[in-house]
Amino acid sequence: MKIDGLFQKAKKKQEFSRDSVLHAVVEFIVCDDQSLVVANKTTFQNCLVAMHPASTTAELPSTHDITTYIHNAFIKLIESVKADIQVDFFIHVNAFSNVI
Repeated sequence: MKIDGLFQKAKKKQEFSRDSVLHAVVEFIVCDDQSLVVANKTTFQNCLVAMHPASTTAELPSTHDITTYIHNAFIKLIESVKADIQVDFFIHVNAFSNVI
């Protein structure tokens, strides 16, 4: 049995960056319904350091960083939904006015 089609192959080795770690930690917390306090737990931070030993404490996301990231992502989502609603509204108004 071949498993070639089951998994996506990595195009290139993923570079370590503070933003990529922050995104991954936020995804873990939000999608797995974890507490925000997890980010400040020493054992969790040790796991992150074990994955990238050259990381510094400043590169590890804090609860504040995670809360800010989630807040900003939510604001972007709401603005996008608002823009979509406005576009749909104007399309329907224009279509209705052409009928009359």
